[in-house]
Amino acid sequence: MARVKNNNEYRLKIKNFSRDTLENDSFNPKRESYLQTLELIKSDKGLKYYFNEVAKPIVQRAYPKEHCDTLKYFKGLYGSPCDVVADDKCYYFSYTDKDAVDDEGKPIENQKHFDFKLNGNLNGSEYSKDNDFAYAYFRDEMKDANLNPDINIEQEDNQNNPHLQKHTDANNKFLGLSNQSENNVNLAREFNDQFCCDVIGTSYCRSRAIACTKEEFMQMEKFICMKADLVKHHQEWIRGIREDMKDIKSALKSYRYLDEGIELANSTFKALGLTDTIDESQIIRTNSTGLIIFNPKNVASRIAERNKAKMTREEKIALFKGQEQSMVN
Repeated sequence: MARVKNNNEYRLKIKNFSRDTLENDSFNPKRESYLQTLELIKSDKGLKYYFNEVAKPIVQRAYPKEHCDTLKYFKGLYGSPCDVVADDKCYYFSYTDKDAVDDEGKPIENQKHFDFKLNGNLNGSEYSKDNDFAYAYFRDEMKDANLNPDINIEQEDNQNNPHLQKHTDANNKFLGLSNQSENNVNLAREFNDQFCCDVIGTSYCRSRAIACTKEEFMQMEKFICMKADLVKHHQEWIRGIREDMKDIKSALKSYRYLDEGIELANSTFKALGLTDTIDESQIIRTNSTGLIIFNPKNVASRIAERNKAKMTREEKIALFKGQEQSMVN
């Protein structure tokens, strides 16, 4: 039988299949680090802990709930002149370090902005906004909506281009980080509402720095580090896939026949210890995005694969560590 010649459509299908397979490689330690950090952040020991057990007690010590309730009562009576209480999601904490002094011999005052909002800063500066955490936190939800949560990583060496802008606009609209009115009910609002606490004062955060202890301040710095770690692990994982895909795309360009491209993909999967494979029927009888269509054998095999017993994450980690140890020995 004559060999099928390669073309741009087939190359795109192989590329998309390869990318999906690499993303779902459960033995990739960078992927596992990202998933473990995400799981920790969403757990009771994550963001909720730092808000409920550290930040909220500091804020309510400065602005007692009964005081806020009284002021809200007077606002109800007299309106805007008494509008001095607002729920906030970001807090400027400060403490004076008596063990450290400046050039004039005065104790050093440490201040930092701790932002619980979905697009809050990752460095303690109130003037810094960052969507990288939002993309890492809601990555699965964005993928399910056919969005690209990895776009900032893929385009980090090519900023301010129309392709990047198109995807970030769509991402931010979906998350509710844009200013579009239809996003009044959105993931960002639901996320932010978990971390609301009443504060007194109508000025900016910096002008109402809230006193805390050194220990509380250090705890809140761990909160920032936890958010930054999620972004770091997301970036490291996707950067690795990006480099792998560069090699695959470069090789695909040089292959004249379809079986050469398929061999490239299957050899890559085998080298990674994956059981995924592609055959010509999958590539020829798929749509432009690489999804299998109208092929009874493919549909049947996909259903059978889905219903196989799957390893738990703990079993995968144990297997990975065992493989890693055997390599060392």
